[in-house]
Amino acid sequence: CSEIRINNNEAYITGYAGTEEPTKGLSVTSIDENRFESTNLGKDGEYTIGYFSNKQEINQLASTTGNKTGIYDMNGGAWDYVMGYTTTGGDNNMSGFSSAKYNSKYYDTYESTKNTDYNQRILGDATGEMGSFGKDIDPDDNTRLKSSWYKDNAYFVYSSKPWFYRGGHLNHGSLAGVFSFGYYTGDAASYTSFRIVLAPSE
Repeated sequence: CSEIRINNNEAYITGYAGTEEPTKGLSVTSIDENRFESTNLGKDGEYTIGYFSNKQEINQLASTTGNKTGIYDMNGGAWDYVMGYTTTGGDNNMSGFSSAKYNSKYYDTYESTKNTDYNQRILGDATGEMGSFGKDIDPDDNTRLKSSWYKDNAYFVYSSKPWFYRGGHLNHGSLAGVFSFGYYTGDAASYTSFRIVLAPSE
């Protein structure tokens, strides 16, 4: 299966897709092998097209179902925080989270102390399934940690950056993806977001 296409809209507008599959990883400038750009809402760019574009055959590649009814922005856009953190960071991190306040059934905990503690992964949390893990040299000649699934970014949480975020960033190119995961402090940032999930009780 092909990887879900990246949302490469630098304005962080939902529902956009790159016109081309990126072949290089992280870049701070838009390069031929990893294009991203900013547009206004509802406007297509040269390298990114929106949900309402007439080029649906490209845009729908960014949907989880391959058509308009799927979920967008699972690859690229902003990083998405998830409820998974390492206990070695304690509760006194920048998120303000306190384990005493919340039922543990709503989040996963790990005991990792470094960003390569893959043995702490949990089957079912979208890290346990991602192995094998290892270093890989990208086309930009940088070595990065990746999983075997599409060679997406794979950095585990650890004590000073205890919170997982997923999906990758719009400028991460081939490193971003549904199976990409990394670490952060838990505080707010312009390049991080989260998703609300409704769970009916009946």
